[in-house]
Formats: sequence, structure tokens, C-alpha cells
Amino acid sequence: MQRCREAFPLVLILLFGALTVHGQIASSPFSEFGIGDLRNGGMAQNQGMGGIGISNGNPWYINTMNPALLTYNHVTAFQGGMQLEKKTLTDGANSQSFQNGNLDYLVVAFPVKTNRWTTSIGLVPYSNVNYNLSYQEYANGTYQLITYQETGRGGLNQFYWANGVKVNKYVSLGAKASYLFGTNVIKDNSFNPLATANAALSTQDSFHGLNFTGGAQLHFDSLFGTKYVLNFGAVGSLGSNVAAQHITQIQSVTTTGRIADSLTLSNQYGKLHLPFNYGFGVSFGRTDHWTLGWDFTYLDYTKFDYRTNDDVRRFLGTPTVGYRTGIGFEYLPQADDFTNYLRRITYRLGASYEQSPILVNSNYLTDKGASFGFSFPVNNISTIDLGVKVGRRGVLSQNLLEENYFRVYFGITFNDRLWFIKRKFD
Repeated sequence: MQRCREAFPLVLILLFGALTVHGQIASSPFSEFGIGDLRNGGMAQNQGMGGIGISNGNPWYINTMNPALLTYNHVTAFQGGMQLEKKTLTDGANSQSFQNGNLDYLVVAFPVKTNRWTTSIGLVPYSNVNYNLSYQEYANGTYQLITYQETGRGGLNQFYWANGVKVNKYVSLGAKASYLFGTNVIKDNSFNPLATANAALSTQDSFHGLNFTGGAQLHFDSLFGTKYVLNFGAVGSLGSNVAAQHITQIQSVTTTGRIADSLTLSNQYGKLHLPFNYGFGVSFGRTDHWTLGWDFTYLDYTKFDYRTNDDVRRFLGTPTVGYRTGIGFEYLPQADDFTNYLRRITYRLGASYEQSPILVNSNYLTDKGASFGFSFPVNNISTIDLGVKVGRRGVLSQNLLEENYFRVYFGITFNDRLWFIKRKFD
């Protein structure tokens, strides 16, 4: 474990640098709507259980879904993760596949007062924008085909500081303050193969501001005279107004893709309003052995809005009410069986269903998937975490497009009691 502590600063720097460049997951035309694809906040171990984590805490993993559950972390913990995705998009007649990956999260938690107060900081995605759409039309009065292309890149990240406090043996409370920041760049290009330069309309939306989340957990243990536990969790994100800037430019692009010249048409400031949303969960299980849980998150985006000071709405789609629900199961045969490695692996299963809070083609956009995962111990209290999800988003007859995806969530978890304790002997 001493080697893990020595390597930790290097891992921290490398992952932080990779996250700040904001790598993109596989392209999705649905990320064009609203502020992009919203992330549910879970890490690799949550994703393997259907994305749940509002009520079920674990002493060896940091919970980023409910700050009240940080009280489970009695030792210093570090988690970093990445996401890989393969996606096939179809319109019924044609299909196209995409694959990509990116660093997903970087979080640290440590107890301020053991068994009473734990704090955590982290950098995780809030939303993702990544799409590339193209089509061809004949130029007016000619038989010359012009290619039109629309691309979008970016999304919102959140750097957070969270705290969890145990009020008594039954109740824990938590609070999280997040600094949201990010830039979305959208370009509309037209390409004429006979022209030496082509025109492109570029819009850039930059955001920054604070968002606050509160959480609570009600915990009952030693039920039925044994180690059975029952948990109830709740979390709510307060509505917030995030400062925004909208820049529109017209660009001259050469046939090689280089920007030859650009002219700023407008530079507008405004506000992005993120509405209040909440979630709750319940879980039941046996300590250090198995857990069964269910989560439900309500997303009321009827008041979602992004307008600049010219009072122009700057997003696509129609805001509506959405929700996300999932069920998951976790099983650890025997954590202290050092004669059989397979019995020390944590096994997970789950399923999820989501209805997007943004209407697409005047219809609800749904996402349903199944998942499984594992945590492989690398020593007594650290693991390599894996989550796999297979799912489908969109209904061909309603949204005109349908996505089938395969995602892999890979994470590493370091736990150590000695990171912030001065060593007297080595």
C-alpha cells in the first residue's frame, strides 16, 4: 500500500489533466437538445447496479449521488474512472456506428472526524454534447451537390465540495456545492467542392455558476437480531441561475478545414436556469454481504430556460417533466476469504429506465438498459471496478432515430488510513 500512496500524486495529476481537456464519449444526435446528455452522477460501482446510489452507502467507495452517505467513508479514499462506449445509430433504413472513450471522474474523500464527519472534493461531468450531422442538397438552379454539416462539442463539468455528517446512529445529513463550468461549440458548415473556401456559422456558449445539493439518509441496522440493514435516502438539487455567454461568428473555411477568417456577429450575455429536482431511494441487505436497492429521480424541466439579453431562447427541444429509475443488486460472498479470490469479488446486477426531460420530435425520449459489474480486490481495502451497460435510447417511430449502445465503466479505488497521518516508523 506504500507504493499506492507514493503513486497517488502522479495518478491525481494525470487524471486531472485528462479530465480538464474534456474528452468526448461516442457521438449522439440527441445531445443537441437542452444542454446535452445529463449524467446521473454515479461511478463505476453504481453503474453496475442500474445507476442507483441514493440510499446505499459503502465504507470502501465514495458516494457522489447523495452527500449524506459520505459518513460511510471512515478512511481516506480516492477514485478515478473512465467510460468507453460503442453506439449504433439507425433511422430504419441506414445505420452507423461510433465508438470513443473519455476520463469520467476524479474524487477524493477523507474523514474530518472519524465516524462523524467526512468531506469530499471531486471533478465529474454534468452533461455532454457530442454530435456530427450531415446531409446534401442541390444548389439553387444547379445540379451541384452542397454538403451541409452540423457539429457540436462540449458540455458542462462540475467541481464539487461535499460534506456528510452523522447526526446520530439513525440519521445522516449532507450538502454539496458545485461549480459548474463548460463551453458548447456548434458549427454549421456548407461545403461546395468547386469553391476555394466555404462558409461556416459558429456559435459558442460558455457557462459558469454555482449549484447546491442537499441529502439525507435514515439508517436502521441489526434488524431481526442479525446484521440486516434498511436504508432510506433522499437528495434534492436546488434550482440555480448560471451565467452564460453566447458568441456567434461567421467563418471562412478552406477546403482543408482551416479557418481563414472570422467575423463576430454578436456577443450576448444571459442566464441558464437549472430547475429544482429531487430523488429518493430505498435499500435492504446484510452488512458486508449483499444489498438490494431501488432509486427514483424526478426531473422537472418545465422551468428550464436559457436566454440571452436579447431575450432569444438558446436551446433546442421542448422542456418537460422527466424521470430516472433503477434497481440493483450487489453481492459479496465473503470479504475475508483469502483462500478463494472469487469469493472476495463483489458482483453486481441492475436495470434502469429513463424518460428525458426534453421532448425530441415532440415525443418523449426514453432510455432503457441492463447492467452488471464487478469489483476486484487488489489488496485488503482497494479495488479495480468494472461496470457494463447495454441499452437502447429512442423509439424509431417517435423520435425518427434510435440508438443501441454498449458502455464500459472502468474505475480504480484506493483506500488508506495513513495518507493524512504522519508516519513515525517506515
